[in-house]
Amino acid sequence: MKTNQMIVASLAGTTLMTAFSELMSKAKGSNYNEAEILGELLNRITPLSKSQTRLAGWLAHYGVGVVFAALYELYLKQTNTRANAESGAVYGFLSGLAGVVVWKSTFKMHPNPPGVDLRTYYPQLMLAHMIFGLVTSITYRAIKE
Repeated sequence: MKTNQMIVASLAGTTLMTAFSELMSKAKGSNYNEAEILGELLNRITPLSKSQTRLAGWLAHYGVGVVFAALYELYLKQTNTRANAESGAVYGFLSGLAGVVVWKSTFKMHPNPPGVDLRTYYPQLMLAHMIFGLVTSITYRAIKE
């Protein structure tokens, strides 16, 4: 995967993942938006302004999307698999598991985490990552062909 293809695929995957999380936030009346939660976590432990930590949260979220897309490429190479809906869903599931571990650790270690309903956040996060994997793989394949 060329770097520009990976970035475009990660932007598409991260954007649709985040849109799903935002829709779930509205439906459940709870904040599931990963970028916004990251910003709030930063806002509670740094002297930066709310707008600065909000921007940092969004940049970090999209940056992690690029990292996950790069890891998806590695996954494809290691498993000798082609980018398609199936491999994207599998990778999305695996990245979702990693995401849950990272978020659990983050909430546990943070001195003042925001009040996120973790019982409903983690299942939503798994689905969001599966969307990320699907969209990233479909976008990558569309760009490549």
